[in-house]
Amino acid sequence: MKSFLLRSLLTLFGASAYIMQPLVVDVAESASLTTSDCSEVQLPVALAPDEPKQYQVYGQLCGQSPLGERTVQVLVSGTTYSHIYWDVPYQPENYSYVDALTEAGYATFNIDRIGIGRSSHPPADQVTVASNTYVLEQVVQGLRLGQIGGIPQTRIMLVGFSSGAFGSVVGVASQDDDLAGVILSGFLHNQNPDWLEAFINSFYPAQLDPRLGEQNLPNGYLTTQPGTRGELFYEPNADPQVIAFDEATKETVTTGEAATNAAAIFAETSKLIRVPVFLAVGQYDGSFCTGNICESAENVAALEAPFFSPEANLQTFVLPGAGHSLNLHPNAPEWFEAARQWSDQYVGTTTTSESVPEPSGEFGLLTLTALGAVLRWKGRFK
Repeated sequence: MKSFLLRSLLTLFGASAYIMQPLVVDVAESASLTTSDCSEVQLPVALAPDEPKQYQVYGQLCGQSPLGERTVQVLVSGTTYSHIYWDVPYQPENYSYVDALTEAGYATFNIDRIGIGRSSHPPADQVTVASNTYVLEQVVQGLRLGQIGGIPQTRIMLVGFSSGAFGSVVGVASQDDDLAGVILSGFLHNQNPDWLEAFINSFYPAQLDPRLGEQNLPNGYLTTQPGTRGELFYEPNADPQVIAFDEATKETVTTGEAATNAAAIFAETSKLIRVPVFLAVGQYDGSFCTGNICESAENVAALEAPFFSPEANLQTFVLPGAGHSLNLHPNAPEWFEAARQWSDQYVGTTTTSESVPEPSGEFGLLTLTALGAVLRWKGRFK
């Protein structure tokens, strides 16, 4: 298992201890990983073509040796979440996607999107869907060129959550047929207007926030008001201590993202993706689930199929009883396992793996079987 200083410093209500300086590793000098270890990287990036690489994207590269043979999953978090969303140090056996997938044989590169966490914070109007997409393109190229971890990576997947999915992963995947696969989570081509109104009303300037107010962020950086995340992102089955940790590590959204996100949700860019796609959503995701869409994987597939090409071979999954932040619900390991099984079948853990996609194969049956608990969860928590 990886061993960050955070693991030993963080106690149940010691989330504030996470405010620590990152170990900055020169991209050209990043050492190859030891077994089940991680390294930290700062990658120089530009916000648009022909602009200088004056900003930095922070990421944590984790995996078992030899790293050069591993499929790398690039993890992209959503609005007001950092890389911590994918690697929560509280009860990581339940809440760490990074642990689950690296133990299964994959490598992960878990980033803070531009404008988030330990990455640079450009002017708010310059942090948009377009700039997020362009930055992620540079991350993928950095992996291929060996600028991250010191070893060129030949098999790369993109894994996005919420705005990280529709606001950058879809855009990059629509232009890059050399990707091995795409996982989208916490996102549908749909919107619940009541939830959206509550979400927008929760925003206030990050400079006013007890957690973020001393970080000297540029004007136009927003965050959620204290006490609102539980209602927005969780269902009653969630651990209150996880919600408290979420509040203590929350991040920001920019005015530029807020102005461009809505169009990205309903864009048909995903039709251009020509690699396998797996889409997962929480059964009670307030942001995207309306009517009975999220009652089953079949309903989700019926909604989403028109937005994807036949080459994407879309597979879907619903995590029973979960809200928007599906990584942070008690049964998150079920979705981690579904992501692993899909990745094993459609991509493989290493460059020598053989994957045999079958539209009506074993994985589809497994997914539907896993959803048999939906009604039990609904009766228990609603």
